[in-house]
Amino acid sequence: MVHALMSVSRIPTRQRIVNTALELFASKGITETTTRQIADFAQVNEVTLFRHFGNKHGLLLAVLQECLQKYLVLAQVGESLMVSDISSQSDLRRFLKYYIQSSLRALESVPELVRSLVGEAGQYPLESRQALAQGINQVNQTIATAINDVLVNSRLQYSLPPIKLANLLNTCILGYAVITLTSDVQAIWRDRDEFVSTLVDMFVQEVNPIAQAQPINDISAETVREILLQAKKCGAKDYAIAYLLFGAGLTALDITRLRLKDYQHQANHGILLTRDATGNERSVPLNQKILGHRYGSATNNPLSAYLKTRKHELKDLKNIEDMKSLFLSSDGKPLSLEEIEQLWERWTQPYRNLSGLPLTIDQPRHTWCIEMLSRGIDVDSFCIISGIRPKELQAYQTRLNQKLAIDKAIALDS
Repeated sequence: MVHALMSVSRIPTRQRIVNTALELFASKGITETTTRQIADFAQVNEVTLFRHFGNKHGLLLAVLQECLQKYLVLAQVGESLMVSDISSQSDLRRFLKYYIQSSLRALESVPELVRSLVGEAGQYPLESRQALAQGINQVNQTIATAINDVLVNSRLQYSLPPIKLANLLNTCILGYAVITLTSDVQAIWRDRDEFVSTLVDMFVQEVNPIAQAQPINDISAETVREILLQAKKCGAKDYAIAYLLFGAGLTALDITRLRLKDYQHQANHGILLTRDATGNERSVPLNQKILGHRYGSATNNPLSAYLKTRKHELKDLKNIEDMKSLFLSSDGKPLSLEEIEQLWERWTQPYRNLSGLPLTIDQPRHTWCIEMLSRGIDVDSFCIISGIRPKELQAYQTRLNQKLAIDKAIALDS
């Protein structure tokens, strides 16, 4: 029922017309409502209505924008209620449930307006459809911001960007509302609670905790040289493995997957072909210079020296040579991750980090990454050869900046 006796003195004329049109559209539908009726109930002249909105479609657009603004307020209120104390995946579920239920209640409060919008959509001028699309995009952007805040505060990540999540979420909500108001929804969903729970589950089950960022802890140039020297004293295989850790930034797991054919020479440089658990490959140059100290050449380095010691093993391999692991244990089997870690502990036993803790086998990779960045490699090339994703790069860049700042401060004493 339209409130004809609304206080006209406190509400601006334009807003009063919009409020009246919304009530009439919602109760009678768009087609059944005339501009004369709207003007009469708003207690204005029909000419005044046309002066503000041009025509009925212009007024409808203003009404829809009013509804969209309520959606924006809904999203912002939901965000303020939820984000302040969000810290887990259950809070994301609570936020989504709140937003979906509130949105559905808002749509179901104006059933005739929704039905009319669906039934008469083809009659709207292009300008109105474009303006409505912009309004919907604004709602989606607001919800995307809220979702992003929830994910950040909960330390969660999703495979899709927040804006796509918001687009999909609002499409599902609007679709359910249209089905509810135009057909027998119980033929599809038992009730609204079932739909809401299913939609929330669909979103939440694809969310994963963000792995705790590993601190970047590189090793000083002096200690690196000492470690390589210790490895050299332990034998050709130890020296070659240490060389790959510091000269190519490989992980211990990368080294266990290397095969003989993965080491090649290109333009006077050694190249290693590595692969991850899924078989994805990347090529990595084997640097001859590590932290200012040169370790041989492309054809004469710790790795090539180790391969010479294996020549007698390779004579009888012939066709199966390509299947042979690059590093073997004493029993002839591929070197395991545990064995490489044991070698590392043997070389680094005398050394400690500044914290007093032992050096870890992931630190050579950190050291290599910092060195590559300090030598001026561009970001795209670095990500390609290192396998590090761009969003993980900031931690390495931050550590490099710290080192450069310290060097500059020390230089002031010179």
